[in-house]
Amino acid sequence: FTNRVLELRSRLEHGMLWLIRRAQTRHRADLAISGFQASEMVSRKLATMLVAGIGAMGFIVILSLLSVRLSVSISMVIVSSSLVIGFFLPDSQMRAKAKSRRQDFLHSFSSYLDLVNVLLAGGSGTETALIAAAEAGDGWSFAEIRNALTRARSSRKSPWVELAALGATYNIAEVSEVAGSVQLAGEHGARIRLSLSARAESLRNRHMGEIEAQAQSATERMGIPMVFLFIAFIALKIGRAHV
Repeated sequence: FTNRVLELRSRLEHGMLWLIRRAQTRHRADLAISGFQASEMVSRKLATMLVAGIGAMGFIVILSLLSVRLSVSISMVIVSSSLVIGFFLPDSQMRAKAKSRRQDFLHSFSSYLDLVNVLLAGGSGTETALIAAAEAGDGWSFAEIRNALTRARSSRKSPWVELAALGATYNIAEVSEVAGSVQLAGEHGARIRLSLSARAESLRNRHMGEIEAQAQSATERMGIPMVFLFIAFIALKIGRAHV
């Protein structure tokens, strides 16, 4: 009996390690920008799956107490579906949070580029402008930018190299593209200002486009309940006409 328990424990540990490695591989950028550890994510998935399974079984028990009998196959489908939904629900929640944080970062990064451009136009050096602009902002996005600049100074790398690495870590292609284009511009102040100005404007236009798309989507979703109410009203009228 002890050997079986140890074997079961070993299999569970191997299963957990496999799930953690899989989460690290598939959701690396989302985990990083959401502030989650892979082990924490796997624990949440298993806990949510357990709660969903218990809830489904409780729902079936309540139906049986109300004299509503379900076949074994239907009960299995309900429990299995609940387990699957519970297991994958944290993934969708994390992706939604990661998407929101990427949008917030891009908005802050656009403002950061504008600040850098203003400081460069005022005669500041490139590195001085980058640091001063990062110090002027609040929030986690500016904190990440400051950390990237600090790593660049400590490792004696170009600030744009670390900013490009930051974009790669969080899977924000726009940040890496901006850093790459500025590196190609070289150290010439006028070229850097021109590149930053164009990139900042592009980010602003994209952000406004996303806001308009979200507003349009929200407007369309608001119209769906009205459609159902209209259909129900017509069905009621037709039903009364046949009575």
